[in-house]
Amino acid sequence: MKGFDVVIIGAGVTGLATALTLQNSGAKVQILEKNPYSNEASWAGGGILCPLYAWRYPDDVLKLAALGMQQYPAFLSALDSDIDAEYYRCGMEIHDPTDANFPHLDAIQTRLANYGISQQRQNGHLALPKVANVRNPRLLKALTQAALRAGVQIHYEHEVLTLHTEKNQINALSIRHNNAVIKLKADHCVVCSGAWSGKLIPGLADNVVFPVRGQMLRIRPKTPLEHIVMNQGVYAIPRLDGSVIIGSTVEYAGFDKQIDPQKQAQLQQIAAETSPELARAEVTHRWTGLRPGSRDEHPIIGAHPEINGLWINTGGFRNGLVMAPAASALLSALMQGQPTPLDPTPYLPQRLWA
Repeated sequence: MKGFDVVIIGAGVTGLATALTLQNSGAKVQILEKNPYSNEASWAGGGILCPLYAWRYPDDVLKLAALGMQQYPAFLSALDSDIDAEYYRCGMEIHDPTDANFPHLDAIQTRLANYGISQQRQNGHLALPKVANVRNPRLLKALTQAALRAGVQIHYEHEVLTLHTEKNQINALSIRHNNAVIKLKADHCVVCSGAWSGKLIPGLADNVVFPVRGQMLRIRPKTPLEHIVMNQGVYAIPRLDGSVIIGSTVEYAGFDKQIDPQKQAQLQQIAAETSPELARAEVTHRWTGLRPGSRDEHPIIGAHPEINGLWINTGGFRNGLVMAPAASALLSALMQGQPTPLDPTPYLPQRLWA
């Protein structure tokens, strides 16, 4: 485990995309993942490649997510992988787009159009016909295979405990593996640990990065759902195999991943209000995931303001997956001193040290 230019902590979509981008730019990269495989937020999410109620996000969040949306087809087609991520451009219909801040569809459509997101009115609702989804576990497998083929080394069950510094420079990591603690030299490190990132980043206050639980379930209706449907903050996502993913709650419950049967029932009930067939469908799986929230709702991408060689790419909250291609390209450019695809200022970690 010696001789690598960059060590990335976390093998979720963000970590894998960052590793691939850096490896393809000439760096030598290895990933350390605390689990036996990638099974946290990247695995658990719904895979919608568009922010939910996109117009409600701050400009800088929407800008990065819209760029990721545009990049996804090319991002997936460039993967050296035999695994199909099941990219499915099924469109999305939103049944309750307006609210107190956006009471008229005209303003919503104008805002989406300004970011290149196709939209139209349909059956009294708002339709986004070009929105796609991917199957998260398959995307992770495809990214993992592509990263390995590109030369990235991935070490599972390697839990990073502490980052060590000397004279404001990262120089080593303490890692637990096989019940032993080992020390790994590291001159350049990227924290991509999702909701767990705050525990690793020196100098970061406890309330800056935090877990946000989401309840999820999979059902198998007799009649396939044709497109993603959103209503009252709940989505129903059709998969290519005919199953449907329903989610998701937003719960501030720390690192507790327990399933709440009552909240699961509420999700299915709300989804069924838009498609009654969903109420009668068999539930085949239930689970929860922990998203990485951030204090100001912006992702955290860039250099640690006090420690040289330490970089951060986390805090995507509900948009980490759709942002991944753009966020990894932004971080790679910053690390190499190259022109960035968009202004990095709103995402830089230093804003959180103020």
